[in-house]
Amino acid sequence: MRIEPGTAAECRTPLAPLRSDPSEMSQLETQILYGQACDILESGNGDWIRIKVDGYEGWADRKHFYPKKYTRKYFLTRLITPVETLYGTQLLPFGSMLTQEEEQQITESKESTTCTKKKPLDFAPLFENAPYLWGGKSILGIDCSGYMQLIFGACGIHLPRNASQQESLGNPIEFGHRQSGDLAFFSNDKGKIIHVGIIDEEGIWHASGWVHHDPITAEGIVHFETGMITHRLASIKRI
Repeated sequence: MRIEPGTAAECRTPLAPLRSDPSEMSQLETQILYGQACDILESGNGDWIRIKVDGYEGWADRKHFYPKKYTRKYFLTRLITPVETLYGTQLLPFGSMLTQEEEQQITESKESTTCTKKKPLDFAPLFENAPYLWGGKSILGIDCSGYMQLIFGACGIHLPRNASQQESLGNPIEFGHRQSGDLAFFSNDKGKIIHVGIIDEEGIWHASGWVHHDPITAEGIVHFETGMITHRLASIKRI
């Protein structure tokens, strides 16, 4: 079934790249995960379509999508797992949105895929050592804001896609009053928010080069190996 501008669609593959231009060589803006809904804005040449998702507009391959018609309320909380989907057996990443039937057919264990009591910080260590990828949203490559969006999404808390948008949410917290689970934001020399991580009792989980844990001070993130400040603290927010 063909999808057209003005309609809603859902990703039918484990993930679909959203690019800045209708070319495989253009910049990756974000990734759309299995079952995630988006709006179709425009048809381009060949199979390229311009879509809107998570507040981003960009170009993707039409073949990754199918008209949206299913109710999806189950958020997959395993890094990668085989699922008998409506489109065949697929290896799906953390953050995929499942129908009730798909959730019940997961092949590896009987443990529920949904989060009912856990906190975002409980999911942060799962991504340890995942490589940094601009626009990435999976264990195979992830950026700082995509990382935060996924671990909060696992607990039913929707965050915008990029760090500057996420920084506009929540209540500001002084460094001395920080608590585990607070989000810390970091800026460049021009004051633009360029990085985000989640605070715990010993420091901060964040994606920079790879997902890892570093100490944090009122000045910023201290690299666990060099002892140098790598990111300058701009604000702390409690969501």
